[in-house]
Amino acid sequence: MRNLELFSTASIDHLLWSTSTDSPSLDSPALDVFTDFDVARPIVVDASTSAVATAIIMEQTHAFMRLVVDKNNKFLGVITLQELSDHNLFVTAKKLDLTVDELLVTEVMVPREELQAFDYQQISTAKVSDIVRLLQQNNLHHMLVIDHELHHIRGLIAASDLARKLNMPIEIHQRPSFSQIFSNAH
Repeated sequence: MRNLELFSTASIDHLLWSTSTDSPSLDSPALDVFTDFDVARPIVVDASTSAVATAIIMEQTHAFMRLVVDKNNKFLGVITLQELSDHNLFVTAKKLDLTVDELLVTEVMVPREELQAFDYQQISTAKVSDIVRLLQQNNLHHMLVIDHELHHIRGLIAASDLARKLNMPIEIHQRPSFSQIFSNAH
């Protein structure tokens, strides 16, 4: 085992800013802006978590969306801040004859059966501009990516990540819930 030494930062006041020019552009391959779960672990919430606790965690971590999994890490659905809004929690609790504090994340999430996703093979040949256009046309802030060959959720594309990586705003005019989006798609 190697002993590491700690140093004071008292006299250090400069941050290193990357000078890399490898940032993606609208003409870059779409895979350059995709969060690949083969490389980065998905951010999940357990199905037994209360909706209120999930909302608090998401707000504290500045997350707009989480994947909902069961105790065996099986994908159940998606939860966004839209589904966790005070209004939506109140309406759902009233409908289920529960208090807001009794609601589980699974009672307000969008189940996987109601979701649509990009196909990994398609985005592997697409450009970033294709992804941006589709997100904007459909008012989507997030889109899952599935790998049909391996039969799993491969990753995620988020408009906020795209904007950060491209260093430009990506205007999504409204923030509909996943349930609103996919009920209109059928």
